Amino acid sequence: MIEITKYLQTVYEDLQRYVDNDVCLCKFKELNFEAGALPDYEDINIQQLYLLRYAFAYAFEYSRMYLDVLSQMDGVNGISVTSVGCGSMIDYWSLVHALEMKRKIDCSIRYVGIDKIDWSYKIPKRQNDEVHYLIGNAADVFAHNSQFISNVYFFPKSISEFSDGELNAMANSFSSKKIQKNKFFVCISLREDDRSMDRDIQKTKCLIEAISKNGFYTKWPYDRYIYFDCNDGIASFDNDFQYPSDALQFVTNLNMECANYKIQEMNCQSDCRKYLRRWPILRVGHIRYQVIMFERED
Repeated sequence: MIEITKYLQTVYEDLQRYVDNDVCLCKFKELNFEAGALPDYEDINIQQLYLLRYAFAYAFEYSRMYLDVLSQMDGVNGISVTSVGCGSMIDYWSLVHALEMKRKIDCSIRYVGIDKIDWSYKIPKRQNDEVHYLIGNAADVFAHNSQFISNVYFFPKSISEFSDGELNAMANSFSSKKIQKNKFFVCISLREDDRSMDRDIQKTKCLIEAISKNGFYTKWPYDRYIYFDCNDGIASFDNDFQYPSDALQFVTNLNMECANYKIQEMNCQSDCRKYLRRWPILRVGHIRYQVIMFERED
């Protein structure tokens, strides 16, 4: 499996080539999520900057979530995952990494990623894994499924991006269709700030109530979540996480790469510095997640 450092280096070099053409970088200011705004993920350059800012931290967070899953599974020889809003499949990388940490590299993976956008920079699959990438709305995919067959349903920072209607449609599928496994997991990565997290947790509640109607129970309170009681660097927890230094320099000084800045030695708008100098997430203080195990009632 590709190292996370090498993965980010590749993304950085591609974005650097684009910026070297002396382009205006105003569009990158839209990558801010303020007031619930969503960036234009169709734009490959937005994808590149998004990955440089967030993939490092998300890969670590998701690997911890999968470690929690694996610790609760019996005799793991194979695992099937449906990733809802999978993006470039960072959580698939995290699952492989978690298996490597558990010394279970022979465990086979069946991974189905669902996303509205056909993302670039998808994580390359291991030779013997079965990987599918479905382009579409997860609510529609769930509606057309006859049953649920995965061990894990993973929401990688995506649950907030579904409308209440879409979330209710997925919940209805969970409540009414056959669930094949006697034990399975729903994993949800939550947003950090309190107001956003409260909204995400209400969607967790909706899913738990729906699955409970289908003959399953969980001991997990809907408002419980895991977090780190510190804000130490990710690298201090896992030596495999090293952010490439040249990419870090680039991302944190992006405003100076703008064509207008190179001419005038100043940005054309007052908010360029604010939005274009944002650091990638390198510490664990942002992490909030839920790993909810469901078991079939006797």
